[in-house]
Amino acid sequence: MCLSDASTGSQRGDMGEGIPLHLIGFKCVCRSFKQDVSSNARAMMKLMNGADMAKHSLSTLGSANCFVDSLHDGRDFDCNISRARFELLCSSLFNKSVQPIRSLLETTGLSTSDINKVVLCGGSARIPRLQQMIKDLFADVELLSSAPPDEVIAVGAAMEAGLLVGREIGSSPESVIVEACVSDILLKEVDETGAEVFSVLLPSGTPLPARRHHILSGPGRLASLCLELYQKTTEQPERLAKIVLRDLETKEDNHDIDAVVTMKRDGSLHVSCVEQNSGKTEAISISAAS
Repeated sequence: MCLSDASTGSQRGDMGEGIPLHLIGFKCVCRSFKQDVSSNARAMMKLMNGADMAKHSLSTLGSANCFVDSLHDGRDFDCNISRARFELLCSSLFNKSVQPIRSLLETTGLSTSDINKVVLCGGSARIPRLQQMIKDLFADVELLSSAPPDEVIAVGAAMEAGLLVGREIGSSPESVIVEACVSDILLKEVDETGAEVFSVLLPSGTPLPARRHHILSGPGRLASLCLELYQKTTEQPERLAKIVLRDLETKEDNHDIDAVVTMKRDGSLHVSCVEQNSGKTEAISISAAS
């Protein structure tokens, strides 16, 4: 028995839009943009992307940051949203997701006691509140969530195709799964002419865990230097984090910054920067988006 509802997905469904609608109101009141950007398609798309990343983070964290670079009139947007707030915003969508299950059970004449396993699939299956509601509905049923929800349907279709052509499941050697970086991780620098350039630290497909060293140079006359990490999933890179080394001693020659970027198997990033002359250090950790 399979049940799906595309309207609750994160790409174009209502659940992906709940956070941006909240953020628009929050922005207008608290950040004084003085203008409703809902009619600006480009700004809305950037806001949707930032909110979607925040939603993914809320699957594992109690709160998440939503940062949108140059959202409107060259001004950045930055705010935090808690998991409790997100669950409140999407409570009607969670109920909408669970209601068809009850309807299907009623139509087929089955009860929850007749179901022995439930497989979660789709990106929204990672949402803790939605998982809990399904657990409450199927109190004595095993909830299977070990397989990546985004891959469940594809794997099931491949297994069914194998059965249709007469291939027994498990007859071929078990595949070895290697975790890999899903997108390019970039470092933004400024060259001698003042132009911004991006260096690829971790190309897409890099086996994890991975560790990279990179030496940056900055003018010695500056008392602070900034390092920015980006993720390239589309043509326009999205900023992941910014690290600022402050209170550096000015000097005639350049500052040399040793940057170390480490990505774990779960996709989380740890970045540390050390100014080689003074030993000034800054570090930041970035949790993986689910």
